[in-house]
Amino acid sequence: MKKISYTILVLILAKSAFAFQQADKRTELITKQSQKLAKSIEGESLKETLSIFDVEATLMPEYHMSIRGNSKVRAYYMQFFEKTNTSKFTKEPFEIVDLKNHFIELGTYTHEYSTPKEKDFEYVGKYMTYWKFNGNGVPKIMAHVWGGSSYTAPENFNFVSIDVLGLEPIKVNTQWKKDIEEARKFSHKAVFSGDTKTQLKSYADDAIYMTYYDPPFIGKEKITEYFNVHNNGRVPMDSLMTKIVKVIDMGNHALKFGEYYVEWTWEGKPSYIKGKGLTLYKRMQEGTIKIYRQMINHSMPASTKE
Repeated sequence: MKKISYTILVLILAKSAFAFQQADKRTELITKQSQKLAKSIEGESLKETLSIFDVEATLMPEYHMSIRGNSKVRAYYMQFFEKTNTSKFTKEPFEIVDLKNHFIELGTYTHEYSTPKEKDFEYVGKYMTYWKFNGNGVPKIMAHVWGGSSYTAPENFNFVSIDVLGLEPIKVNTQWKKDIEEARKFSHKAVFSGDTKTQLKSYADDAIYMTYYDPPFIGKEKITEYFNVHNNGRVPMDSLMTKIVKVIDMGNHALKFGEYYVEWTWEGKPSYIKGKGLTLYKRMQEGTIKIYRQMINHSMPASTKE
């Protein structure tokens, strides 16, 4: 009996070791693909860049609405490469979240290029990338969002314009979608009223939050410091719209593709802005869901309403 138990234990340990090796191998492949993307952008190679994206990938550039699908992603990079001259592009991942068939990469980048007006620009920021392995074992980018770690003038980006259509909110027809919709309503109310204490309840203690014009905020303490400053003396919102346009079920986690629209009045001038982002939720032991990783950016500069 002991011999049988020992044999079973050896098999279990061997299987576990193999699983860890496979996970490490897949993470290594993603790291290589991530660096391949950096080299392809630095070299302005359209073919190499597109080879890293899935045909149904979603691109979320700063100051641009979400770009979906191979033809639109191709058009974006084609315009960018034609209108700029890149001298440097580096990426430094600081985390890869392994969710079996899904991987979330977070990192920082430096992109140095000359704009169409021959202005040298250093674009320093952070990114969040959703990777998935396809049938032949090669990881592809399914979604990619990025933005500067400080304010960046729109003129450094708005020379790229791709026609896109907005998406309707999803149908809430799964448990994850129901839970995320409830979380959206909870956050909407807190954000609209500037209620920092309530808003922070949405985040896990070890959450990472990456928002516009700031470096990554790692951990609940840093996120709390940000919202305390951000909501202190804030301009009241006239209206706020948030919507869920896609949800990817990842088992104990789920990835939300979201969009937002904000209106406010400052010194008698009504203004508005649009934005988007990715939010990775985690189901906690008690069954509730919390924001685990999140990145948002503006889809346009703040504009005055006509």
